[in-house]
Amino acid sequence: MVEQNLHQRLQQASQQIKEAQQAVLQAQGSDAQLLQQAEQQLQQAEQVLQNAREQAGNEATENPQFQQASEQLHDTRQQVQEAQQNNNDVL
Repeated sequence: MVEQNLHQRLQQASQQIKEAQQAVLQAQGSDAQLLQQAEQQLQQAEQVLQNAREQAGNEATENPQFQQASEQLHDTRQQVQEAQQNNNDVL
């Protein structure tokens, strides 16, 4: 049961990260509101991952899906920050 619940949480986090990635791509160079939306989705995904880690412990952190979601979260957050910086440079 814990494994199934973990899988569902990781799927949810991955979906939120993907949506954030899409928002970042759409916002490149112009849309601060989309970047804010992406940041909020990343915060939600991060919370899901944190909850999964707290509930499942090592089972979560050793799970390849968890590791991939964590890496995607980090990478996407960097993309958001770079896009925000680029938007600020344009202004």
